[in-house]
Amino acid sequence: MTTEQGEIGRNGQKLDDMLKDADEYYNYLKGKHVHETRLDVLVVSLVVWFASFAVIGLSALAIYGREIYFVAVAFLVAVIIGTGSGIVTYLIRRRRGFKFAELGNLISKMKQGNTSSEDGLRLMDTMHQAAVAVKKRRMDSAVEYGIVAFALVAIIGMNAGIGALAGVVVYLYFRFEAFREYEKGEERYEESKKQLFQSL
Repeated sequence: MTTEQGEIGRNGQKLDDMLKDADEYYNYLKGKHVHETRLDVLVVSLVVWFASFAVIGLSALAIYGREIYFVAVAFLVAVIIGTGSGIVTYLIRRRRGFKFAELGNLISKMKQGNTSSEDGLRLMDTMHQAAVAVKKRRMDSAVEYGIVAFALVAIIGMNAGIGALAGVVVYLYFRFEAFREYEKGEERYEESKKQLFQSL
């Protein structure tokens, strides 16, 4: 085997490894999309239920006094409103579809063969753009997890102050994790790009 053939073989192996990593990452993104859709539905349902129950429940208390029947009706109406908002959120998320279809199309094209180093660079850039979008989404999810923690602790513990503290702690934790994961991905991206440039 000549040196040139060996170099081509190494380049091909790097592209194959990159394609395998990209495929795994794409499948991870698809699974994450399903999980985030569920989280969005849960958060919207909880927040809308909480707000509806507060408004309707307080209105019922102000008008009818402390009769348990009206509080129970307010609770049920709030549950119906919260459930409806969750269903609408799910339908909107489903209609928007999956954001990373371009990455999936590129992976499918490369799996068919005849890939070049330029395709590898394009794949890396597309994965990097996906990682930036995932970081932004994880920051949004940190807020959502904080809201869920606040609502659950406030309702179960009957204390809004402790609920707010729990919400802030959960938000900061998931925010930190989002930054840490993104920085690790950035290092891997820069290293892979450097290796691919050296092999051109």
